[in-house]
Amino acid sequence: MKKEVLKYVKLISGLIFCAFGIVSILNSNLGLSPWDVLNQGLNKQIGITLGQANIIVGLIVILIGLYFKQPLGSGTILNVTLVGLFIDLFIYLNIIPWGDTYIKQAMLFIGGIIIFSLGSYMYISAGCGCGPRDGLMVVFTKMTGLPLGRIRLSLEVMALTIGYFLGGKVGIGTAAFSLTAGYIIQFFFKLFKDDVKKIEHRSIISEIKMLKNYIAR
Repeated sequence: MKKEVLKYVKLISGLIFCAFGIVSILNSNLGLSPWDVLNQGLNKQIGITLGQANIIVGLIVILIGLYFKQPLGSGTILNVTLVGLFIDLFIYLNIIPWGDTYIKQAMLFIGGIIIFSLGSYMYISAGCGCGPRDGLMVVFTKMTGLPLGRIRLSLEVMALTIGYFLGGKVGIGTAAFSLTAGYIIQFFFKLFKDDVKKIEHRSIISEIKMLKNYIAR
């Protein structure tokens, strides 16, 4: 049971890191990450917050993932709900500084990518179900055998293109994120000696069965 508790601590901590990284990149004023260009485009078109847009896009991507038979786990649902909520919370609390100098911009942006990538590694490797976007990344990695970084780059270029036409902000940081984030996540998998292709994510059904077994003991 202790192992399961630690697994969820790792999962939720990873989601917090992701939200923190997203807001750090936003505050760097160098350009939003590709998925957040899409989220901001939705924000401009229908007047919702960045976090709410994150949740809506996540739900849509979940449906696509289910079509490709990506397991729906508790981690998937927690990702969709918590990352968006934490994004809006960090923005509301205003605890992350703004990039009002070149040095601050660079530090916020680089730090944001690293923190976001570490968070992505943490919740993917927990095996409780990928986040919706990373679920697609894992599915296509397993289907094609292509490197994780290349698959992520392709998905983010697609999100970026749609977001741009919806009015999302694109900057030099957007290109930098697209070109580096997937490879940084891949670096963390190698650093901690994990193989994304070997991770088996539990479905909600299997987690319910496991919980019943714990209760029955």
